[in-house]
Amino acid sequence: MEYVLTPPHMKQVACSGLAGGTLACSTLAVLKPPITLLLNLQPEVLRGATPYWWVRVAITPLVLVNMSISGILQGFNRVTAATMLISGQALLEIAGTLAVFLGGLGSHETYLRNMGLVTLASAFISACVGLLLVKLLPPPMTSALDERQELLLAEDSASTPLPADVLLHTDEEALVVGPVVAKADSDTSNDNSLMGFLSDGASMLVRSTLLQATFFIALAVASRMGTAALAAHQIVAQLWLLTSYVTDGFAVAGTVLGSRLSHQRLDSTNSSDTRSLQVLCNRILSSGLAIGTFCGFGFFVAEDWLISLFTKADVTIDILHNHLWSLLCVVQPLNSLVFVYDGLLYASQSFAFTRNVMLVGFCLVFCPMITVAQYTVKALWGVWVAKAALNLCRLLGGMYRIHIWWFQTAESLSNGTV
Repeated sequence: MEYVLTPPHMKQVACSGLAGGTLACSTLAVLKPPITLLLNLQPEVLRGATPYWWVRVAITPLVLVNMSISGILQGFNRVTAATMLISGQALLEIAGTLAVFLGGLGSHETYLRNMGLVTLASAFISACVGLLLVKLLPPPMTSALDERQELLLAEDSASTPLPADVLLHTDEEALVVGPVVAKADSDTSNDNSLMGFLSDGASMLVRSTLLQATFFIALAVASRMGTAALAAHQIVAQLWLLTSYVTDGFAVAGTVLGSRLSHQRLDSTNSSDTRSLQVLCNRILSSGLAIGTFCGFGFFVAEDWLISLFTKADVTIDILHNHLWSLLCVVQPLNSLVFVYDGLLYASQSFAFTRNVMLVGFCLVFCPMITVAQYTVKALWGVWVAKAALNLCRLLGGMYRIHIWWFQTAESLSNGTV
């Protein structure tokens, strides 16, 4: 067997990440005055936050480069390497943060800046190690999907194994694992491939921008409800995303394995291909739901203990107890499913659809509800109800796209009706 490694797409991914990060860095630098004004920060808070702001702005290009490197490693089917790289960066950041606090490395106003510098150093080290891994780790000589296919088929009582040769990408200039296939190398094919790449990247940029905008708008609204509400908001924000880190592995599995099964399904009329795809989706969705339920139950049981880890202020504690904590517990299964569906949507290459769902949810669900939260409800729980409603919209969109469109298309291909 021969294995072909063509670098154009990897260069596109890395350069796009660097360019996007540089653009974001410049934009954040320009928008600092209006953002500071919008957040209505107190002078003493602003003094400590300003140096941290500039450090975080400087980190932005590295963050996007690291995301690009992680995507390349996952495309190589080096999921373990990608996971260890991300985990290693997190451990470095945790160790550095503890050193700042426990070692007394800074004053009250410089702690934030020093924590930002720790994050910057961790991101830089991760980028260097990641680039080295991309250079040194070729795609595996055998498809890592083979054993998983057998397990999926055994679980479904099927006996026909899926093909062993897996195409990592469906573009003309693809990275191939398995026998070398003929690839169009004309200028037209390359141009079409590049345009498709840029189009998908633009769709994900819109999606990510809108998602981050919801967190920023929620923060701005919370900041106008007082210092105690802002503190409670930040506590909920940290725990809100906790399940995303836990279920990230299932989302990655959905993207990496689902995309390969999807490609095999397109090239085959074998019904076992389609069934394996369905079994994979059902398995990781069930696992994600179980983790979300477990986290929600854990938050409910350990409510007082968790809150005491973040604050001792009675006013802040009262805000958290007033509907907000119950909402946080209830939405964990929902959030977990949304994260997994995101991975499956990427596997089905539904980038434009993902963008459109986020756009509709942002304009028609989140914005009206956050407005009601600020001017009518005037309570922090209303802010997070708006976030939960947006995630519900994303969940419904993902369910339709995967279980109706993707699976029905697979069935049609298997039956030879498409």
